[in-house]
Amino acid sequence: MFKSYEMMETAVKHNAQGGEGSPKFRYLFSAEELGNRAELMAVITLEPGESVGVHPHTSNGEAYFILEGGATMTEDGETRILGVGDAEFCADGHTHSIRNHTAAPTRFLAVI
Repeated sequence: MFKSYEMMETAVKHNAQGGEGSPKFRYLFSAEELGNRAELMAVITLEPGESVGVHPHTSNGEAYFILEGGATMTEDGETRILGVGDAEFCADGHTHSIRNHTAAPTRFLAVI
């Protein structure tokens, strides 16, 4: 299946998971288009200071892959700085959050 950039749905989520600002989501494929093998596949943009707040994963996991910029990631209370090419996976039963601590936009791929 091919999908052009213009065909992808977008959304702005104010205070996503209790975070700061209004991250922008570009949904690459819907769960249905993925044969319900994944719940979410999106590129998320965080402007400086924006975040996705701490949230748990139950009965699923979520992977983040940094495409542009940098982010402060917290997983189960442990904090790390991630840059382009770095990744994080939050497994079932764990928590994580992400924050753009830089002066430029951060983009990352999120897959649940």
